[in-house]
Amino acid sequence: MTGKICVPTSDFCKTYDTTSGNCTSCFKGYDLVEGNCVFSSSNTAKPSDLGCAKWDWDNQICLACSKGYYLNSNRICTAYSSQCKTISNSGLCISCFKGYDLIDGNCVFSASNTAKPADLGCSNWNWDSQICLKCSKNWVFNSFGICVPVNDLCSTWSDAGLCTSCYKGYDLVNGTCVFSSSNTAKPSDLGCGNWDWNNQICISCSKGFTFNAKKVCVAVSDQCKAYNADGQCNSCFKGYDLINGSCIFSASNNAKPSDLGCGSWDWDNNKCLACSKGFVFNANRICVAVSDQCKTFDLTGSCTSCFKGYDLINGTCIFSTSNNAKPSQIGCFKWDWDNQICLECSKRWVFNNNQQCVPVDDKCSSWDSSSGLCTSCFSGYIVQNGQCTLANPLCKSSDASGKCISCFTGYVAVSGNCIPINKLASIYLYYA
Repeated sequence: MTGKICVPTSDFCKTYDTTSGNCTSCFKGYDLVEGNCVFSSSNTAKPSDLGCAKWDWDNQICLACSKGYYLNSNRICTAYSSQCKTISNSGLCISCFKGYDLIDGNCVFSASNTAKPADLGCSNWNWDSQICLKCSKNWVFNSFGICVPVNDLCSTWSDAGLCTSCYKGYDLVNGTCVFSSSNTAKPSDLGCGNWDWNNQICISCSKGFTFNAKKVCVAVSDQCKAYNADGQCNSCFKGYDLINGSCIFSASNNAKPSDLGCGSWDWDNNKCLACSKGFVFNANRICVAVSDQCKTFDLTGSCTSCFKGYDLINGTCIFSTSNNAKPSQIGCFKWDWDNQICLECSKRWVFNNNQQCVPVDDKCSSWDSSSGLCTSCFSGYIVQNGQCTLANPLCKSSDASGKCISCFTGYVAVSGNCIPINKLASIYLYYA
């Protein structure tokens, strides 16, 4: 290809030309149109199981699940717990990753286990040395060896996380992808999952959306368990009745969860099987929230250890005035308590030369990530020496230095300023 840059081929290509990347044949459910595989609205071969890796289009059943999924009793691919190291055919955990204990086929975080990853963006964590070996997809190491996310607008990026190319609709400016007002390639369908930028049409809708009569993706009701191509419900989740294609909550239906903190609810017996994260069963088997200051806690919800800055007193984490482990930078997002330094600034804050987080000007719509200087401003302001200054309210448009190029009705641009037309006429008459 031109520029010798590697670009991915479409996932819908069954075979493709190795020189141009154009599709030469498509998987079932797509038609070949000018080297592209396009979803055909007349094609009814649609997989109904999103977790399936190998789909039998002819019989409309799943032959094999994707990695991390298993076939349940209804032959639907269901995700198994990410804490399971190995699982049984029924989806129960057989062994757990470090930091979790195996209890009744589930991997439960153990309060006595101190092996906890400190880097949320890490995909390969060395539990013994407590360091990250490899960042997750779309994350890179920063200068401190911490995984930080790459901007979602980057199509490709450097090892430092700077954008090297952008998705269509954005321009590359100093390693950042900035939306360009001159770029007309804008998706007009927010519910679209696969957008054709060249033809400005939606090829397929996102999960939970379906095409309406105008080929615009509209949201399907959250109460639909299954729905047809028109977005009408075919079946409903428990607690709702199907009436004329809609799922209506029925007052006579007593299958209602009564425990808001429950993570796994038994609809048939109307009881909670497991609490959500950060909740525990009380004496009445109702899920109650654990204190946010608890680092670890027991089955009763009493704290067994606290986050730095708090002391453990009778099962409760109390802020201690004698504790000097307090962040000294208000704008810091990720604070290193041990070394008392900031690893990452909050949104709209950047490091200055002294590695202190300082706020970006509120009038900046975009800015340089290194210096914090404005690269563009919100409406009514212009960039001058990296700062957003108030634009002349009479200016319709201005150059980079702030001088007016054109003015609103009743005014005319003279030497970079907007002057009333009637005043300009009097000036001409005076000199005439």
